[in-house]
Amino acid sequence: MTNKLGFVFDLDGTLINSTEIADIIEKQIHEEFNIQTNEKLDKEIDELVYEIIQGENHKNLVKKVMWSIFKKLGLSFKQRIKAMIISSKIFKEEIEKIKLFEGTEELFNLLDDNSYKYAITTTSSTKEVDDRLKKFPEFYQRLDGKIITRDSVKHLKPHPESINKASIIMGVPLKKCVVIGDVHSDIMMGKSVGAVTIGVLTGIFKKENFLKYEPDFIIESVADITKILEQIKEKIEKNNKNNN
Repeated sequence: MTNKLGFVFDLDGTLINSTEIADIIEKQIHEEFNIQTNEKLDKEIDELVYEIIQGENHKNLVKKVMWSIFKKLGLSFKQRIKAMIISSKIFKEEIEKIKLFEGTEELFNLLDDNSYKYAITTTSSTKEVDDRLKKFPEFYQRLDGKIITRDSVKHLKPHPESINKASIIMGVPLKKCVVIGDVHSDIMMGKSVGAVTIGVLTGIFKKENFLKYEPDFIIESVADITKILEQIKEKIEKNNKNNN
């Protein structure tokens, strides 16, 4: 089998730890409004978040999730407005501190060394991507021309428009693509075109959240791709034989 494979990565929660900012925001909001939670409420909020995320995908999804959480916590309308302002301020401060997940650069070195192709598909805007990745100039440079943002498409994931564009950019057939992401929309997008799909547990979804979408693999982080590379290649080869 040739090395004509293409790896299509999500960004937030997959390659960079920006989703961890939510934990910082949660702590600050709880302190600001003297919020006390319990196991039952925490579970209800988790279920609410997953319900919203699994139901739609648009550029204001994060704001909708936060607004819904604040409402569930019992904040009044004015308090929710204040909480949104506080959250926005925290996000702008913390986004400057984000890091690539451990093993990310090593993985991309391996992909380059083996002549594998790769691209990024993200619901973040081009400006947001620039804000996130400009602090990693060498890594950002290797992604030049390979990032598909929400500004590049009419339809967001799980619609296949993003992966179709990625396939063209990489020069790799869809059936030889591997989609890696931290939420269901990445998995659904990959499955819609017959790509191999991988769920990573560094973002929003836990293992049990992924199971209903049946990704081909579920791994702790993108660093583990190196451990299952042969299995990925075997899966792609098997899929292509079955489709011939």
